[in-house]
Amino acid sequence: MVITVKNGSYPSTDPSLLKDVPDGLKVIRTSTIEPFAIYNALRGKKGKSIEVGMGNIKGKQSSFAKLANYVRANGFIPDARMGWNHFLYPKAKQVIKSTKIDAVVTTGPPHSTHLVGMRLKKEFGITWIADFRDPWTNIYYNEFLMRSERADRKDKRLEDEVVQTADSVLSASPGIEEEFKARAAHIQTIPNGYDEEDMPAAHEQIAPKFTLSYVGNLKPNQNTETLWKAIAELATDPSFEEGFELSITGNIHDSILKSWSKTGIDHLVSIKPFVPHAQAVQRMYDSHVLLLPIPTGESSRNILTGKIFEYLATQRPILSIGPTDGNAAKVMKNCDKEPMLDYQDLEGMKALLRKYFEAFKEEKQPASSGNENYKQFSRKGTAGQLSEMLNTLTSS
Repeated sequence: MVITVKNGSYPSTDPSLLKDVPDGLKVIRTSTIEPFAIYNALRGKKGKSIEVGMGNIKGKQSSFAKLANYVRANGFIPDARMGWNHFLYPKAKQVIKSTKIDAVVTTGPPHSTHLVGMRLKKEFGITWIADFRDPWTNIYYNEFLMRSERADRKDKRLEDEVVQTADSVLSASPGIEEEFKARAAHIQTIPNGYDEEDMPAAHEQIAPKFTLSYVGNLKPNQNTETLWKAIAELATDPSFEEGFELSITGNIHDSILKSWSKTGIDHLVSIKPFVPHAQAVQRMYDSHVLLLPIPTGESSRNILTGKIFEYLATQRPILSIGPTDGNAAKVMKNCDKEPMLDYQDLEGMKALLRKYFEAFKEEKQPASSGNENYKQFSRKGTAGQLSEMLNTLTSS
């Protein structure tokens, strides 16, 4: 059984993914209260749009944005989705009382959801797993929040209590496990993966230009200015300028648009709006090189985004930029992919793009790279690990 929201605010939604919900799975949707819709209404934004990058918390801000940042940072701890808890808790309590439930799994972000799991654990003694897809207090955007020391202490206290109370902590990366293992009674890492059924059997079309693609939202802490400079320098060669395209599918933060203009590569960029997941995966396949910029920040070494695994499954070359000793870099090495490049490695970026551009001029087809170790991240395998973990916890 799944309990979720029916009126949440998101930058984009993909109804096509509903086909992955199996028949017989009971999904309960509750109301929620979120400040995002109000925030966007006050800014004159239509609908439920939310700026990429946590409401423009990084970079130059208006007086209104600074006020909103302060209220978000100190009035909503641990996060601004906490209004859902007022609806989630009574519904979950009702379900537990009326149905034989073996275990409760709370997944975050939003990490405020774990507070309901902890409350249910204490009230009913039920087995509870706290699933962390991202860090909590060390999540990248916290360093940009105008948070007081008192708010920081409260957030850390809540994190400690959740990690220590849960029967098991589930982490999406080895870095998160390393962060929590000293405090958790039991912890296990099960990474995000890819769905084999999402991988197309054939390519619909191959991009006519040499295409470096990023599929997803580009946030301000992914503004890889060294890469934009590398593209600009390569584009001094007329053949590269005429035959290259940087393709972005998703929302893009204004600071990145400005960087492209500043470096003079905006004419080489093709921006495409959000598309359903199947089309997004197809665009990965139709590209020549996939771009993977790991967000910058204190916790960047621990980031192991779900995008990595779909990228790997396409077997396309990957231009990955981030900590060369981080979790993502280790996965790349294990799958025999192109090495992770440091954020400032201008020559490395130019060399990789030049290599695959020359191959494109000869073959006109996307290259393949890597071994088959990516198959260990199939969701059938990772779901099996989760099933085994739940069976162990609930049988003891």
